[in-house]
Amino acid sequence: MKNETEARPFLEYSDDPAESGESGGIRQFSENSKNAIRNSRLARDLLVFLVASLLWLGAIFFLLPWPSSSGNWKPTNHAGSKSVQSGAGDYRLYNITSNAHFVTCGNSTAEAQRKGCRYDTLLNHWVPAACMDQEWIDEYEDDDSWTAFADVNLTQRLAPEDMGKREHYYTSIRDHVNHCAWLWRKQFWTLFENRKVFDGVIVNTYHTEHCAEFLSELMTMNRTQPTLVRVGFSGCWVKNEDEEL
Repeated sequence: MKNETEARPFLEYSDDPAESGESGGIRQFSENSKNAIRNSRLARDLLVFLVASLLWLGAIFFLLPWPSSSGNWKPTNHAGSKSVQSGAGDYRLYNITSNAHFVTCGNSTAEAQRKGCRYDTLLNHWVPAACMDQEWIDEYEDDDSWTAFADVNLTQRLAPEDMGKREHYYTSIRDHVNHCAWLWRKQFWTLFENRKVFDGVIVNTYHTEHCAEFLSELMTMNRTQPTLVRVGFSGCWVKNEDEEL
């Protein structure tokens, strides 16, 4: 037979209170002590959380720049068009347009030409010459779907130099898809390369939302009708020279 020592478990513990060797008063004192410690720790953790939250809120409020509005932008009467009147907006948080100034092309073809702006067939907007990215335009125009037409039946083809002189023109659904896709590519490289000059269309919230909605609903809409494009007048964001890199 095993002796008394060998019969003991590895940890001397019993579920039976009668065999625990502790009095009720001692057990009650122990429980009260544990509760007090637990409550103390909870209060401490809550205090730390509140203090940390207040510090973060203070840091966000005082450290983030809150630039004043440098203008207003309004979307054109869209009506299925992919054109949008872009401009400086009221940007409340730090973003790519912070520490940059906006150069406009005005609100008419004549004014845009006087300011030295050019019509960008990819953007469907007049933009300052500094924001004309011919490489992107050439790649976009490699797909013949970009062609513009004067009529809704897509029979009266327009020359590229005549597109910006009109109030509107028509293109195919395929061109609408390419337009949104290429602008998102251009938007990515503008951010990735931290470009110092970029057009107002790729940072326009309304236009980005429009492209996202159009592409996401395209398969269910079964659209076949041409796209009405309203000629727009955008501008250039130019980073200030004293911007910290």
